[in-house]
Amino acid sequence: MCSEASFANAPIIANKKDAQSIYLTPLFDSFICFMDESILKIKLDTIVGRSRGYIMSFRIIIFLSYIIFGSSATAKSDEIPQTFQQYIDEKQEKISKEVVELFDNIDKKLAYWIYTTDSDEISQSQTKSSIDEFFKGEKYIKESNKSYIQIRLKTLLQSQELSSLNARIKAQIPLERTKNSFQIFFNDIGQEPMDNAISELENKKSAQIGVNYFAPDLKEIKSKYSIGLRGLSTYVSARYSKEFELQKWIIEPTQEFEYSTKYDFSEETNIYFDRPFDEHSLFRTTLHRKTQAGIDGFDYALTFSYYQALSKKKGFGVAQRFWGNSKYSCDEEPDEFSGISNYTTQFSWRQNIFRKWVTYEIQPIVSFHRQYNYEANYMLRFYLDFYFGNID
Repeated sequence: MCSEASFANAPIIANKKDAQSIYLTPLFDSFICFMDESILKIKLDTIVGRSRGYIMSFRIIIFLSYIIFGSSATAKSDEIPQTFQQYIDEKQEKISKEVVELFDNIDKKLAYWIYTTDSDEISQSQTKSSIDEFFKGEKYIKESNKSYIQIRLKTLLQSQELSSLNARIKAQIPLERTKNSFQIFFNDIGQEPMDNAISELENKKSAQIGVNYFAPDLKEIKSKYSIGLRGLSTYVSARYSKEFELQKWIIEPTQEFEYSTKYDFSEETNIYFDRPFDEHSLFRTTLHRKTQAGIDGFDYALTFSYYQALSKKKGFGVAQRFWGNSKYSCDEEPDEFSGISNYTTQFSWRQNIFRKWVTYEIQPIVSFHRQYNYEANYMLRFYLDFYFGNID
């Protein structure tokens, strides 16, 4: 037989979160006891087979009624922290928030293409800078005033020329007492002899050591001046650049001048047309022109590049380059030629490994150069970079 002990001995509620379970337990036990007594009486007055079905149905009805009405009545107590209606409202609010965020992100993506970005979004200029910083191309190295040491192991395999394996070092040390306006640098990384006589000459130059000076901006024109030694010769150089924004495009022309006691005078113009698609991708069109004393004609090039940073640790790039010289000639083709002399297609994959300061980059390349009668030159370039300093 059931007694009132289950109610009398009910524990004191100390935590509101346990209120519902503690309150329901003795009440539920009392219902079970009541059901057991009713069942015994019914079993004595009815046929055993038929009463079992009625008893089971009666139990289910009583139990469901208790769950619905009993829990609802209990939820109205001040000791219960959350009612069923509050629970439903909370879930609805959470789902509504996720839906609003989803459509807000879609709206931002569409607005990025059509109109201007929101003030709290990353600007196009910041996107361009972050992409350049990740891939660390020649443009970024020339513009960066961060302190670092780069050790690069480089391998170049190609079908038309001999393969090569070497190591290069590049370092920049800002002088902090001058507010980073001056910078000591060491550069043992020459340009890649991809296309032309001018870049081939640059690649043969010795290591450089000197001082960079980043002048204050004048009418948003960035200036960088350098003086140093290249081998046994002295050289001075100046670089100027300025950014313009035209709707979704960032246009940046750069002009460089250099004079060396050994290689005489050279000048170079590059115009970058950058189009960020989102915070992690960039399309770039580059126009290039360069002249060098002692070399006939001038170089010109057109490059289409696409960069995609998949995360902070990895990304890829695709480039198509067309190069020519107004008076190009070589041993295989001694007659001067002013058309396009090289078509180059390149894919690059760059990724951090082990640590963020260790990076590898692999570049499958195919080139069709006039020097080889436009026959395919298959190349595979591999870099392994080690960085020390604040150039992440």
